Amino acid sequence: MRVLHAPAEIAGQASVLARGLRAIGIEAHSLAYNPGFPHYRPDEMKPYDDLPALQRYAGYLGSLARHLGRYDVYHFHFGRTLVPPHNPDLPLYRALGKRVIFHYHGCDVRNRYHMWANHPRAACTECAPFCIPPRQRRILASAARHADLELVSTPDLLESATRAIHFPVAADLSEYPFTPPKGAARLVLHAPTNRLIKGTRHVERAYEQARRGFPGTEFVVVERKPWKELRDLMMLADVVVDQVFMGWYGMVAVEAMAMGKPVLCFIRPDFEPLLRDCPIVRCTLEDLPERLAELLGDPARCRALGEAGRAYVEREHAHTALARKLVELYRDPAAANPVALAETARDAPHA
Repeated sequence: MRVLHAPAEIAGQASVLARGLRAIGIEAHSLAYNPGFPHYRPDEMKPYDDLPALQRYAGYLGSLARHLGRYDVYHFHFGRTLVPPHNPDLPLYRALGKRVIFHYHGCDVRNRYHMWANHPRAACTECAPFCIPPRQRRILASAARHADLELVSTPDLLESATRAIHFPVAADLSEYPFTPPKGAARLVLHAPTNRLIKGTRHVERAYEQARRGFPGTEFVVVERKPWKELRDLMMLADVVVDQVFMGWYGMVAVEAMAMGKPVLCFIRPDFEPLLRDCPIVRCTLEDLPERLAELLGDPARCRALGEAGRAYVEREHAHTALARKLVELYRDPAAANPVALAETARDAPHA
């Protein structure tokens, strides 16, 4: 089996999943067009998205010529194929007898009107809209016609992509040394990709309230840093705050737990049944100062949460375990269902 992950790096998933597949003996390649996040490391980076239109589409068509027909599975991320954003190449893969997977990660499909209407807190609550609803509808309609399977990386997206199943984000654990907090907390870290989606201003305000009882602490917001720099800063952190709106945890939380850091995050109550022994400290926008102060004042609890977090990521997010599940899905997309997906990923052996 040969697999292509393309053409966007979102939270490193294209490259991490391709590496996970290679680690279990599957020929896999990752390709990305979006150069905005230099810390992601796909096998092939072609920064076409930032080029003028003529050069951009010439690059897309060149990629199509190089990669069409070479793979058995085309795993497309963020609603984009090798010729985005209109994806005119989609019928070609099915005509050639290839598997097509659409993997959604957020604003590619998240219906902001639905989220505003149905949830007091969601990724769209304070976000200045940059999603494009007609494009979202086109992506979902074309996937319904041409995709064998649709995946989402966070469960809130299931409300927008109703044919999809939840597939957890993958992490290569070899890249995250276990460095749990030692002694009194000194550094609180927050690393938003988008401040409005993560609720960064509320996190900053919560820290200002919590720090009054802990004058020796420091708060750092890490943005647009190379991945290695972010990881090195996270290794020094004692507490990591993920987000207060989305209702699920993101890749930063997974990375922090992998390194043994206690994580604070808003989890929607209706998502709790999807979790099993998840050590994330639940918080809301209103009680974040209190929850944060509790952690800052309890080094032993921080250490225990860090140890539980590493074990949780090993069980739920190891890229080789998820790669094994992907192979099953590639071979039989019709057999996919959320319960089987979660159980198989948990029970698969980890490298």
